[in-house]
Amino acid sequence: MALILFEVLVLCSVFISALGTSLGDIAERQSVTTGEYACDNHVCINATLTGNVAQYELTILGVLFEPGWMALGFGEHMPNTPMVVMWSNPDGAFILSQRMSGDYNMPTVDPNPPRIASISNLSSLRSPQSVDDEYDGRFVFTVPWDGVAVSTYLWAFAREKPDSAVDADIHQHQTVGHATLDLTKSFNEDDDIAEKIVSTTTAPAPVPTVSKPTVSVQAPPFTASQRMAFAHALFCTAGFLVFLPAGALVSRWLRTFTPSWFTGHWILQFALAGPAIAVGIVFAALSIENSRHPGQHLNDEHKKGGAALFGLYLLQCVLGALIHWVKPRNSTRRPLQNYLHAIFGLILIALGFYQVRTGYKREWFLAVPSGEIAGADIVWYIWVVLLPVLYFGGLVLLPRQYRQERDGTNPMEMEKTAEESSLLAESQDAEDAEEIEIVMPPVYKD
Repeated sequence: MALILFEVLVLCSVFISALGTSLGDIAERQSVTTGEYACDNHVCINATLTGNVAQYELTILGVLFEPGWMALGFGEHMPNTPMVVMWSNPDGAFILSQRMSGDYNMPTVDPNPPRIASISNLSSLRSPQSVDDEYDGRFVFTVPWDGVAVSTYLWAFAREKPDSAVDADIHQHQTVGHATLDLTKSFNEDDDIAEKIVSTTTAPAPVPTVSKPTVSVQAPPFTASQRMAFAHALFCTAGFLVFLPAGALVSRWLRTFTPSWFTGHWILQFALAGPAIAVGIVFAALSIENSRHPGQHLNDEHKKGGAALFGLYLLQCVLGALIHWVKPRNSTRRPLQNYLHAIFGLILIALGFYQVRTGYKREWFLAVPSGEIAGADIVWYIWVVLLPVLYFGGLVLLPRQYRQERDGTNPMEMEKTAEESSLLAESQDAEDAEEIEIVMPPVYKD
């Protein structure tokens, strides 16, 4: 009897030991995080697996506009692919909507998704603090693992933000792409970030040390609205950053040397800049009317600033005309309105620089979220530095200008005086001709 009891105890101890080892292995596997990530110029998809819970993080990169919604689909094509769509409300809360579409149209809420997704508390969205700052956005959710190691995912994002309801209509995406990720890929043991991960709800998702695959991006061709937005940018940039500054430089550098400076000044700032700016504004209005949100002409900073800037330009043109055609009588000094015109013009050009920058930094992504204007920053920085150097360098001619105005030797004044003298001489000759009487002797005929 004692021998039988001893054998039972031995078997129980072996069983308990084996059970403990198995439970320990399971616990160890539950705490190990594996996964892979992929990025393009604007989006990173970070997929990690801890135990039987998969976490997906969609991060925006280098984007200067607020994303409307972001989505991840569990498949290669849009039709019949379960997807998770996320967006943020104005109060900072995140909305998660699981959807599906039977075709290439707006996905609707899936009442019975194959796996239930949950918003992670790692989700966050920080607005930029300045025009050069970027949005810091992370859309994170968890879902039970389906047991498939390597999968192809479909992702998309759009600029337009849906309403606060889970079943709210979502506007068509501007960018879509695919990524193939392995949820079971191990991280390097020397990776400091990987060592800090304790679960799917703490710490940022890890960055694997394996080579980073690239997300394939499918950028659709320009729509009519996008083509008009491009034309708007082209014409308004030419008007505000080329013709207006060129007119100011002509005025600053040539006015003490030739009377033709004024002709070049008004041609650049009125005959060329005016039509360019007006055509650019027309294209802006047409772009909005052909977009998915017609009628929203003054709904953001860039559009309101553009309307105000156009009004200031018209006011500057009126002021310039008054200076040229309406002269103060008996004035021995340079009129105050001339100084106002110069200062107002410089302010107008400076505001034009800011307006163009907000256009290509933010507004351009409203129309083409995936499209960056290559080299725009470099050109803008060069011109914003070079133009003041060229203009204020011309201030060395101010003493010469004041001396000419004081002595009456300014080229434009001298030309005007010469014209007046010529007209006066012609008028005097006409008067003298009228006073001369030509007396002819009578002619008699037989």
